[in-house]
Amino acid sequence: MLAVAAITVFAAVLRFYRIGHQGFWFDEGNTALLVHFSPGKMLGLIPQTESTPPLYYCVAWVWARLFGYGETGLRSLSAVCGVLTVPVAYGAGSKLISRRAGLIAAALTACSPLLIWYSQEARSYEMLVFLSSVSLLAFAYALATPTPRVVVAWVIAAALALATHYYAILAVVPEAAWLLWVHRSRRAVQVGVGVVGLCGLALIPLAIGQSGTGNASWIAQAPLGRRLGQVVPQFASGFDGPAHSVLEPLAIAVLVLAAVLVFVRSSPGERRGALIAGGIGLAGLGLNLLLIAGGVDDLITRNVLAIWMPGALFVAGGLAAARARRVGLAAAGVLCALGVATALGVAFDRNLQRPDWRVVARALGTRPAAVGAGAAGAPGNRAILIQHYRHLLPLSLYVPGLHFMGRGGATVSELDVVSFTSPPSAGFCWWGSACNLWPSRAQATYPVAGFHTISRRHDLQFTIVRMVASHPVRLTPADVSRALTATRLANDGLLIQH
Repeated sequence: MLAVAAITVFAAVLRFYRIGHQGFWFDEGNTALLVHFSPGKMLGLIPQTESTPPLYYCVAWVWARLFGYGETGLRSLSAVCGVLTVPVAYGAGSKLISRRAGLIAAALTACSPLLIWYSQEARSYEMLVFLSSVSLLAFAYALATPTPRVVVAWVIAAALALATHYYAILAVVPEAAWLLWVHRSRRAVQVGVGVVGLCGLALIPLAIGQSGTGNASWIAQAPLGRRLGQVVPQFASGFDGPAHSVLEPLAIAVLVLAAVLVFVRSSPGERRGALIAGGIGLAGLGLNLLLIAGGVDDLITRNVLAIWMPGALFVAGGLAAARARRVGLAAAGVLCALGVATALGVAFDRNLQRPDWRVVARALGTRPAAVGAGAAGAPGNRAILIQHYRHLLPLSLYVPGLHFMGRGGATVSELDVVSFTSPPSAGFCWWGSACNLWPSRAQATYPVAGFHTISRRHDLQFTIVRMVASHPVRLTPADVSRALTATRLANDGLLIQH
């Protein structure tokens, strides 16, 4: 269909536009690092470094060797998943509700600032959206006609979604329960649900092992009410954007209107399809709350993306209601326009983008300044103090040879201090310029014996203070700690570049 093709092309433009403009942030740095290893080593590291199953990384490993390891190449996998989700949304909406609802669902998918954001991130979330949407499409067909072939398609899609992200269960479990309830006497459905259940059970040992690492423990430290209250607004209008305080309420108002239209202006068939989609989304959210009650609390918006598509179909069902054509179309147009405005605003405003550690790498250069070249411990050793940040990634992707400094210290000719400002939400934020950064203040001076400041540079939210020694100096963590007044070394990362 020409309209679906046009919407899909538009989605591709929004997702590939400036896809490499932002540098990798910490989470993407993990992906970029993993795909450089051999398949065996990568699979061995995933249980230690990640909190999701391995499918995305296996695909990304192959993808990087075809399209490159840089921002554009690695993120393009997510972008392709984002583009492919658009026709899937059309198919699911058409099958469950109506062709009109399918077109609106495709448009909402194409223009969603949240999905555009994750289509430009080298992580598993957009693949989760795509595969859970395929699962929903197959579910719609299986619900109508549960032939073995259709059920097999649902089983494959559901299993792949689970192998991409554990929280695919938020969509897969309600779908399985619905199929069993409606077609409980059908052998194909019974076997299909059983196979998907076995696939889920097979992932439990890996999930338990990854949970033990504590990599996702930061999530539960934030109030549940705050995190739960973010889901619908962020589903509607993304994380942030120009005039967000105005655009977000408008987007939520459209969602409310769509819900009203489902009940007062849709035909019985449209209402049934919309309520099935909405029911899956609501059941998925309820399942998440049950997991929290059971002690598993990883609820943040990105982890519940599997229910974004069921929610979008419910909204599309209301906006496509037979007795609300003009109002519904106008509201859909407004919601799409808000999404595009937000996405473009993010594309042009550095304050709304991921922290770009490339500016730090450019300020530092690949090697330290050539100071005291004739002395022992010749140049090539540099110490880097990063205030309020205790990770090598993603800076180590851009600056070669980085390691944490040991207690014994090292002989260096240069000492650089990196600090950064961040929005007020820093510390619990996985989007925008505050991604996992705590604000820190650069000191006026850093009185480390043997070093003097030669430059102080401000770029984006980073401040880089560069100091050199007239000859190589033995520097220890204790020496650095004594010079700090605005921070404590226990909160900072002290790195060495050989």
